[in-house]
Amino acid sequence: MFLYFLYNLLSLIFSPILFIVYLINAMTRHNLIKGTWQRFGFIAKRQNAKDVPLFWLHAVSVGETIAARAVWPEIQKALPDWKMAHSTFTDTGMGEVTKGVDNKGIIFYMPFDFFICVWMVFARLRPRLLVLMETELWPNLLFMAKMYGCKLMVVNGRISDDTARDARMAISLYRWMTSRVDLFCMQSQEDAARIISLGASPDKVRVTGNVKFDQAMVSVTLGEEAILRNNLGLKRDEPVLLAGSTHPGEEEIVMQAYRIVKKSNPETRLVIAPRHINRGAEIEELIKAHGFAAVRKTKINEDFIVPPDAVLILDTIGELAKAYSMCTAAFVGGSLINVGGHNILEPMGLGKPAIFGPHMNNFRDITILALNNGVGFKVENAEDLAARWLEFLQNPDYCKKMADKTVEVIDIHRGAAKRCADEAEKLVRM
Repeated sequence: MFLYFLYNLLSLIFSPILFIVYLINAMTRHNLIKGTWQRFGFIAKRQNAKDVPLFWLHAVSVGETIAARAVWPEIQKALPDWKMAHSTFTDTGMGEVTKGVDNKGIIFYMPFDFFICVWMVFARLRPRLLVLMETELWPNLLFMAKMYGCKLMVVNGRISDDTARDARMAISLYRWMTSRVDLFCMQSQEDAARIISLGASPDKVRVTGNVKFDQAMVSVTLGEEAILRNNLGLKRDEPVLLAGSTHPGEEEIVMQAYRIVKKSNPETRLVIAPRHINRGAEIEELIKAHGFAAVRKTKINEDFIVPPDAVLILDTIGELAKAYSMCTAAFVGGSLINVGGHNILEPMGLGKPAIFGPHMNNFRDITILALNNGVGFKVENAEDLAARWLEFLQNPDYCKKMADKTVEVIDIHRGAAKRCADEAEKLVRM
């Protein structure tokens, strides 16, 4: 408890600085009003809070929110008479929540983890079950859940390599936090062992698998693929390579690999989809420095003719998942530099082989599964990436075999969301 009080004391001392930083950030991004009151705990008071039970699901950002789409419908099936609240912390996460939750659910921005802000939300919602996606533990959130008699569970829990290492420096705080959680549904045996080492009681830990396998995989018809290609100025049968969710430092490696590919397969085209779309101009200059024409998707219109050999930059939101359908093989970014990688299930769900770098700790178990089943491929540098791309470009039968195997691997590992929902039902009935 001492560390908990120290946490709140330090939060109080530094809150003016944090508030100023928040205001500057909000003004810079021109979204000062968006969600601000909710972030400070001002959400609408729920009617009949004592009569109608409610579960509150929190997913911090867009990735967790997309994963949560598989979870909350299963919980609603398990608890059909319960109302739902869904929170997130980022604007991109809110965009996903808004698309997924019907008008019967309560949607709001997660408050800052200040005592008064969190208390206000609990006082208005009166939840009986709080579901946290991927080990999103905050001291005041945990304390308030227990104060209001709310059952608390973690779903799709994982402990990254960085968290496992850094937590050792605050092991007492982690032991206090894990003691407040009623149930941990972890992705793997390794994650389960790690949360137990941080203080979780073994009888409160379950291994339920990764709910990302239960996400509704994007499906793209041949007609939709043709439209995607046409919108980017790509020919119908033109071989395409796609580098998705790339970060600074990775586009340079991608371009080096592409130059190697072009020597053997000059007809091949490249699409780069940066993780942060505001980097379009920066990437455009990099491509030109490598001697290629560059075209940003946002600059293409009816009067613009895309040069036949241009590298294309997909600097739009929400198109990457479907764009993977166009490619022969995909590279998934955030993995050649130490970011932790991004979701390789997006290309895999469309039957595309996923190529990635060595830094995939954010998707450790999915990556191991892909590697062990021969549907994922790790590369270390531009030469490795070029060799993999050429392997797929020059072997269409191999690509077809890989597509069938990839979809099969995903289907076999579905079901984690329902297992988590079953555990949630047991928990609230105790």
